[in-house]
Amino acid sequence: MPHFRAVLLILALGGFYLLGVPLQRLARRRGWALSRAIPPFFARTICALLGLRVRFEGEELGPKPRMIVANHVSWSDILALASRETPCFVAKSEVEGWPLLGAFARVQDTIFVRRDSRTEVPRVNAAMAEKMVAGEDVLLFGEGTSTDGAGVLGFKPSHFAAARDVLRLFPGISAVTVQPAAITYTHARGKTLDAGGRRALAWFGDADLAPHIWLLLKSAPVDCVISFGAPLSFAADSDRKAVALETEQRVRALAEAQCARLGL
Repeated sequence: MPHFRAVLLILALGGFYLLGVPLQRLARRRGWALSRAIPPFFARTICALLGLRVRFEGEELGPKPRMIVANHVSWSDILALASRETPCFVAKSEVEGWPLLGAFARVQDTIFVRRDSRTEVPRVNAAMAEKMVAGEDVLLFGEGTSTDGAGVLGFKPSHFAAARDVLRLFPGISAVTVQPAAITYTHARGKTLDAGGRRALAWFGDADLAPHIWLLLKSAPVDCVISFGAPLSFAADSDRKAVALETEQRVRALAEAQCARLGL
């Protein structure tokens, strides 16, 4: 069965690359409503072929302009989040060069950042601010890297300054919503994942992408729960470091609560 789904996955990726990417590029250029429907359709299709079952729960999203800040476990987090409503992702520059998936990231106007360059921060924050003002959600992985899924690392405050940039450049906007979101992989093949199981399914460090895709196919169905916490309001007098810390604590609490519900 994994082999059959792998073939279907390759065919779907190829089909989206040949047809979906040019159509999405045209739809975005023309401002068609179709441009908002194609990415979630793509994400849901690929999730289904991978056997990744995504469930959203928790608080309602706060008002726009809005920045969603989540922990980061795997490349598949992007598909899981995009299956609901595609935000503008802030992703490491390496994603741009990924076969097929990099093309989809580029056509969706993903903001790429070189993680090892602090000079990138002002450019990335300005791009994030522009997207939020235009009405798009921006998705930021607060840890700045993927982890082994065992816990939530400290959030880096540098890109929280994008909210401050929105308020500075557009005085008519009184606040930016910072929405905490916790990503937890909970089950594989119907069995609850303990810390070791979550680590096995995580994609982090120097792990290769292709073997991890095959691992997901073999482990299917894999359940992913995305829990939204109560939104924070980033105002003109907010401190980005304090907001980053509060967001980190809320995401960690959401992830721990999910594990507690699983009896872990």
